[in-house]
Amino acid sequence: MSGHSRKPSSRTALPRRSTRGPLDAPDDLLSPTPSLASSTVKSPISPQRSPVRAATSDSTHPMAIGNSGNDPLEQYEEVTDRDFSFLLEPGIYHPLSQLDVPGPFRRAFPQPLPASTSISEAVAQINDLLSQCDYLRAAHLAGLVLISGAVRPTDQKTIFHLLSIRYSCLELSGNILLAAQEAKSLEDLGSTFYYSEPPQDETMTEESADKPLPKHIVPFNLRLQALRLQSIGFSDPRRGVASLYDLGAECREYLSSSTLSSAQRQLWSQRLQEVGVRVVNALVEMNDIDCARRTLDSTKPTTEEELGLWTLRKVTLSIRMGLLGEAQKIVRYSNISGPEKSILESLIAVADDRFDAAIELLTRPTMEHHRPLLALAKQNLAVAYLYQGDIQHAKEVLDTLINDDQSFQTLTINLATILDLTTDRSREMKLRLAERVSKQQSPPKQARSYTNADFKL
Repeated sequence: MSGHSRKPSSRTALPRRSTRGPLDAPDDLLSPTPSLASSTVKSPISPQRSPVRAATSDSTHPMAIGNSGNDPLEQYEEVTDRDFSFLLEPGIYHPLSQLDVPGPFRRAFPQPLPASTSISEAVAQINDLLSQCDYLRAAHLAGLVLISGAVRPTDQKTIFHLLSIRYSCLELSGNILLAAQEAKSLEDLGSTFYYSEPPQDETMTEESADKPLPKHIVPFNLRLQALRLQSIGFSDPRRGVASLYDLGAECREYLSSSTLSSAQRQLWSQRLQEVGVRVVNALVEMNDIDCARRTLDSTKPTTEEELGLWTLRKVTLSIRMGLLGEAQKIVRYSNISGPEKSILESLIAVADDRFDAAIELLTRPTMEHHRPLLALAKQNLAVAYLYQGDIQHAKEVLDTLINDDQSFQTLTINLATILDLTTDRSREMKLRLAERVSKQQSPPKQARSYTNADFKL
């Protein structure tokens, strides 16, 4: 990657705010079959800018993507006239390749848009690709628009919107390392450059209830995403955790303010909960499982709706740590029941080498009547059969899921694993599996992005 050299002079780093961490507040603010090599396609992103026409100031702003624009977590905190031209440099954005896409799923990249195309029309084309789950081509097109020269350097809404699409689509298409390298161009998201009103440093008094609140100009979800990508791009996971703690402290500043409305307080409480989950995820990725466990314990919610999801996370983390007795105890005393409880108990049984017990739990008649969890139950049933040594039964269960138009990642990987174990022609059979799955998609829409790794090719 060729990095940019422009460094805005106003982007000075902020002093670290003293904090015990955002998750241990004493006032409990958390309560709540073609040849793969021969058909390689690369995206034509190059330093030559694509001729996309800038939208006029009267045009409708292209903010529609996947989630509704009414989602408060997607709202922009502050609109400024900052110069973001350093994010529009062609050298930042990598050309994309379909080398890692199975042959049956390859489609030609969109060509550069005509000069008469407006920003709104370009984003509409991107949204159309997103609706088809065509994430690689959407990432390609978002990159083309960013380097087209049509996006005004001060149009922060469009720039951040396109960056969010670009990063998300790269992740969803299996190109997280490219996204991590590109996110480095944002540099320090905690610098004064990204605040319209900087956070208070530790020399400020804490007594004032109506003191100025920090106002960041990057959408909250994009900040969360970029912090994780930067920790990967800089190969510094501890930097990512520290940045999340700073973000959590910022959430706490909002929650401690008396100027917030009830809706704003609920929003920032949700954001603090989300930061807590991201901290746990980051610690798990660092393999600091014990710290992740303590952090997750500190984020236990009190509402019934959130408690179920927290219990699921707690059980799976306990299983990963080998604390099967604790996991069983959590399930036993939780409010989870029915198929959900059977699935959690089956995970514990498999981890404890009690495969017969897991199979019995996953084949109960009540499971067939719970459609949302049926595919997951059958997938786990096949894994239990596989560990038990009954490979044929496992293959039959997974084949049934494929016939039912299921194609989630662990399903295709596990079926490809069984093909590796049972035939000398596994590559040929896995190519047929990829073609079989591609024929089940409803053109032009597909269930998700597919890579060679999904079929162990």
